[in-house]
Amino acid sequence: MHLTREADYAVRVMVELAGSPGSIVPSRTIQARQDIPPAYLAKVVQVLRRGGLVRTSRGAGGGVTLASPPEQITLRHVIEAVEGPLALNLCLVAPGACPRDRFCPVHPVWWRLQGLVIRELESVHLKDLAGACWSVLAREQEASSC
Repeated sequence: MHLTREADYAVRVMVELAGSPGSIVPSRTIQARQDIPPAYLAKVVQVLRRGGLVRTSRGAGGGVTLASPPEQITLRHVIEAVEGPLALNLCLVAPGACPRDRFCPVHPVWWRLQGLVIRELESVHLKDLAGACWSVLAREQEASSC
């Protein structure tokens, strides 16, 4: 499994927004803090909006905000909004997608691995990631002020 740059940027955007739940964060703030090129940011935000994860507003006070509380959004939600449903192998997309899935000795292994990945991604919520992010930043600021 390899995440695209778009998925990586989407995770960064969502973690940034989770750090200010309920607030509208200007796009230029997200760009600067998360080091995302403007063209990519616009595309990623549009995909996240279509996926129902963020809301956008235009104008002087415009920007991006989470569509749900950060404790209700998992890493799986974010990745699947960008990448689509997770499938480690073609045989896991749908029954019969691979003509060998009923007798292939590796199929059950792929199935178990995919289950592990999905469970792990579902166990990670944006609230937890945002909290971890801000505690790391606080430690870095303390160290640099010495």
